[in-house]
Amino acid sequence: MHSIRPPPAYPEKITVALFGKRVQLKNSIGNMILNDNAFVTTSQNFVVAHDGTFKVINTPDFFDEEYQHPDQQIIDFMALSYPGPDLFILVSDNTQEQIIMAQVRKLQDSFGENITTHLVILLPDQESFASLRHLNGLFNIWLASNENLARECRASCCGRQTFLYDYKNYSQDVVIQRRTALEKRRRDGQPLCYYEGTGNSANGVLDNIFNIVLLGLTGTGKSASANTILTAGNPELDPWQLFKSEPSSMPITTQCEVKIIQKPFGVPVRVVDTPDFFHDELNNSEQQINECKKYLQQGQCVVLLVLQLGRFTDYEQGILERLEDKFGWRIRDSTIVLLTHGEDLRGDLDQYVGACVPLRKIAESCGYRYHLFSNSSRDSRQVIDLIRKIPNSNNIFPKLSKKRSTSQCFIC
Repeated sequence: MHSIRPPPAYPEKITVALFGKRVQLKNSIGNMILNDNAFVTTSQNFVVAHDGTFKVINTPDFFDEEYQHPDQQIIDFMALSYPGPDLFILVSDNTQEQIIMAQVRKLQDSFGENITTHLVILLPDQESFASLRHLNGLFNIWLASNENLARECRASCCGRQTFLYDYKNYSQDVVIQRRTALEKRRRDGQPLCYYEGTGNSANGVLDNIFNIVLLGLTGTGKSASANTILTAGNPELDPWQLFKSEPSSMPITTQCEVKIIQKPFGVPVRVVDTPDFFHDELNNSEQQINECKKYLQQGQCVVLLVLQLGRFTDYEQGILERLEDKFGWRIRDSTIVLLTHGEDLRGDLDQYVGACVPLRKIAESCGYRYHLFSNSSRDSRQVIDLIRKIPNSNNIFPKLSKKRSTSQCFIC
């Protein structure tokens, strides 16, 4: 889905985004473009400066592997540069090709494959420029010492449309809402974005996005259920904006994948699809568990333990306890059992759960929170009813709390 707003015609103020690891180097490039000393920061925060021709966004270190909340950082940048920047500049003082290419891939993963049509790599000296000249076939490569950098930026953007985000991982509604919030902060004279130390990161973004994390074995319908949640209120989503889902005895999802949406919840929600953490074919299992832990924030998440109706296996009988061992957290207090293949149910759901003793024990461990999905249906009410079963959902989703669902039953 692209923005319905057409790209601006030139001449207009050109938006330039600076990426890189070294703050001082990005400061000097920003000041060179603006011909001013607008950037003097030593912290890894977003800083935006203007003149009559340019809007320059100096970004935090997007390549910090220890960063706790990269999704919030990406959304903040998309909001600050909406509908998209005219030029991405990757400022590098590293001449190792593999590192530069890894940084380019990270930007592509975050903002779209076609970012390279609007990307410039800025190198510090003639020696590094010469050693990487062969990359000119893929990207524009400039020298940081270029005294005509502002003119080069204007020439690079001339006759070319503004970059538009494809909203593959983050919905346009979320970005626009964040843009409005940041604009209000700017008018009120407050910092654009909050940065507070969290976990192992010295500069973690304060993340207020609620997480829906789907866990379960291969073939139970985790990805299909995640897509059912994504398309509730968003029927226009293209297939490439969804999680990959197909029937298979082998894992299709091999790593944690994230999409952020706002409809129909009224607030941004992060949907996290996960691999089968118990499958023998899963590589880097420990790495994926640590990645999933980032989204398992008590009070800020719900776990959907996905089980297939009519296919409850012996191995799934102790799945809740094994997941808690892996994550080191009593996730049952924030878990809803999500049964898939609801179209196969003959009779009453409560009677079905009550008649299956192992399943009933899991439901009991989770406070008798369970729900049924038919992933072949596009009826968004099944998603709304699920959300209303989340503990403390009244406060988390006030928009959905006006009319409570009567479909939740408790087994006595």
